[in-house]
Amino acid sequence: MKSSLTIQCIGYEIAADWYEGNNSILLVLPGFTSSKANYEDLVTAIVNKTDMSALVVDYSGHGESPFDIQDITISENFSEVVRAYDWVKDNYPEKTIDVMGTSYGGYFAAMLSGVRDVRNLILRVPANYDPKDLYTPWRNLDSEQIRNEYRADPKNFDNHPVLTRGPLFKGNAYVLTHEFDEACPKSSTDPYIKAFGAEHWEAKGFVHGLGKSKFTEEQLEEYQNKIAEWLTK
Repeated sequence: MKSSLTIQCIGYEIAADWYEGNNSILLVLPGFTSSKANYEDLVTAIVNKTDMSALVVDYSGHGESPFDIQDITISENFSEVVRAYDWVKDNYPEKTIDVMGTSYGGYFAAMLSGVRDVRNLILRVPANYDPKDLYTPWRNLDSEQIRNEYRADPKNFDNHPVLTRGPLFKGNAYVLTHEFDEACPKSSTDPYIKAFGAEHWEAKGFVHGLGKSKFTEEQLEEYQNKIAEWLTK
């Protein structure tokens, strides 16, 4: 069963969906300009297959949350991720928290593992960003430059602060990549696999966005099962 709620931030609230289950809790962090509504089918399938609960958030500037994304910084959205984690911990202190982030959310999930206790970390097509851009409003960032230049150069990830935290992570990590990912190439996703000592699976035939990929029912079922089976092994 899904219900809507809000999570208090400093002077405002962000919207979230809660999926009721048992066992542990999965915090789901969507991609850039996406929303919790776009994750309903995937999260419902994972909840049904694992009997976990799940919390899916809309960052500010996304979905049903306030503000214009162009005025928001990456660091502000990350602060909301920490608030969402703390909401789960405050309301379900006895539950174990797993985190699944996609693209922009994958970057946040990796960052979160360095400041909060995460057992299982799933990074779906994780993005990465230049540390100097974290406090710059999105209207002043060049998304094409980030995608086609920054992420294309492996040297940018040799000493990236998010990746240097990876070896300190004590939980389990799983990186899912898409064969024809045009936004997060192997040059930027392979460093996550190495840094976090992660298990890895590549979805054949998929582009970056799951919603933009063409797949059969069997491929979608396999995708859902890969996540659910890893979470429950």
